Amino acid sequence: MSDVDLLLAQRRWLAQDSVYAGSPEPHQLVELTGMPVMSRLLTSATVTPVRINGVDHELLAWGQATDRRGWLCRLPEPRDDDGAIPKVLRTVLAATGGIVEHFGGVSDSWWWLNCTDVLTREAAGWPVEQMLGAYEWIWTDEGLRMPIAAADYVPVAREANGNLTLTHRRTGQVVWFAPDHAASGVTVLPGCPEYSLYTFDGAPDLASWIETGALQWAQ
Repeated sequence: MSDVDLLLAQRRWLAQDSVYAGSPEPHQLVELTGMPVMSRLLTSATVTPVRINGVDHELLAWGQATDRRGWLCRLPEPRDDDGAIPKVLRTVLAATGGIVEHFGGVSDSWWWLNCTDVLTREAAGWPVEQMLGAYEWIWTDEGLRMPIAAADYVPVAREANGNLTLTHRRTGQVVWFAPDHAASGVTVLPGCPEYSLYTFDGAPDLASWIETGALQWAQ
């Protein structure tokens, strides 16, 4: 089976769409400053151009035929003029437009497993202030104030249940807004109650969060 066939077999709802695939080719060399794991993972991928309902994507895949796995990604966006997007995210967007689906075996601890958008421009445009504002009661019920300014953060991953991974526009700090979760490896952000804002253990900023996610997949 081709990589596209494997994707459609595991994500059957995509088979209902109009899907056209090109010929697979090796990925070009990727060098992301401070992100060697993500760089190697992208560089080692096989790339298949895929058009779904008229929208162009890339299917990146790895592994032997018996253990194939991959990401369905938006096309890269090689632009560096959007000051609203943190530089690390702009760098990644120039190499891959971000993940919108995946196929193949992956660890249950993979942070991106339940996400519908990871490192995409669509995720970055999600209304953080509106989302956090709707949940402000989580803090007020505990006599607390939300310890972050929502306007300072950009989403880098969005989950179907509404959970958002956010990165600070200037410092790169990563926090996870997760009123619905059963995850391990996270710590409640100081000044917050449970089921609100968390940090990822061992991944305090966007570059380290990306590296950990890439390593979880590569393993």
